[in-house]
Amino acid sequence: MPLSLDRPQRVLFYLPVVTNWWFVTIVEPLLRRLAEHHEVHVLAPAPWQGTGLGPDELGRCTDLAEVRWYIMDSADHPSIRTVPEDPEGLIGFVRDLAPDVVLCRTADHETVRHFPGIVRLLMEGRFEPFGPPPRWILLAERPHDYGLLLPLPDGAAERLDAMIAPAWDRLQRSLRPAAGERAALFARFGIPADRPLLLLALESEAEDNFFAMHRIGPKPNAALVRALAKELGNHCTLAVSNHPVNDIHVDAAALIEAIDTCDNVVLLPPRIGMLPATLAMARHADGMMVADSKTFALAAFFGVPVQRHSHFASGSWLNAYDAIAPFLADIAAGTARRPDPWGARRWFAQYLLNDAIDPLDAEDDILAHLARPVDPDRWERALARLERTLPALFPAEAQASG
Repeated sequence: MPLSLDRPQRVLFYLPVVTNWWFVTIVEPLLRRLAEHHEVHVLAPAPWQGTGLGPDELGRCTDLAEVRWYIMDSADHPSIRTVPEDPEGLIGFVRDLAPDVVLCRTADHETVRHFPGIVRLLMEGRFEPFGPPPRWILLAERPHDYGLLLPLPDGAAERLDAMIAPAWDRLQRSLRPAAGERAALFARFGIPADRPLLLLALESEAEDNFFAMHRIGPKPNAALVRALAKELGNHCTLAVSNHPVNDIHVDAAALIEAIDTCDNVVLLPPRIGMLPATLAMARHADGMMVADSKTFALAAFFGVPVQRHSHFASGSWLNAYDAIAPFLADIAAGTARRPDPWGARRWFAQYLLNDAIDPLDAEDDILAHLARPVDPDRWERALARLERTLPALFPAEAQASG
């Protein structure tokens, strides 16, 4: 049933894998704004492995007397993050609440499919190379469906393309590598120039990243690198960039040891010049291997062939390979299919102007996004927000006329 904005809604925040940062930066602003006009409930487990709600989070909201809180603290509450030990009890509890809307921060998208109302996951909404603030979010039905294009009304696609084109073109020009940069970087990192370079951006291995349950292939990252190095042999070089969270919170000893034993793998530093290493090297890669990493967006922007082995969907315009063997064969032959540039620009435009939500933007109504997943009426305001957020991408005259 379509969501009606003509009456107050019963909104449930279901937060099994919410971290303190996520709660403070994203969830709390959303629930405060929704609580002004709607009936808000919060269902979350007690703290465990950096997730859940405890005194720090609850203490921030003592003024929200109208919000109803339900903290799951039974012995099996850790299982709520991945596969609940009692899914029927959980589903029954939510059905008794009878929410109109359920906003979830969960890695377990299978259980929440059985919740009543409109159910959406709160997912990260910061994709490079545009790189808006990390607090931006997207609403999703599954965790890592990437690049899916929404059906648009007649003429809307052309309007969306025209709105993003100036920023797109300016960013393409600003990130175009200087002449000779590829050769200089290969020399700096000891990358052979006579074979293709594949880029692998490792995913987070922090204890609070329960989305890792969906990964296909060897785990942990050290085992993945060893397996890929063996698969590639002397036909390609694998450039590896570590996840920023891993650099801060995860012991890299096993990863470094694995890379040291592989003569066809190079570990990149966190940054190359002024740019994050993954972004900088994506401009020179012959292919990227992304799995569930958000770095698929870099491959899309730079037109780099993608191999993506995942449980989740990819937009057809990405032209992504699922299996590694045909991907490597086409890379070696120089015939690998690339993301469609028009599809890439369309997806970025949709993401930035139609889909993205800023929890701190009082005019960005999350329920309106649910009621109208495609809404051309919000694009102009979203473009103005993008101009304020990323002013370097918009010429001064364009800002003056906005």
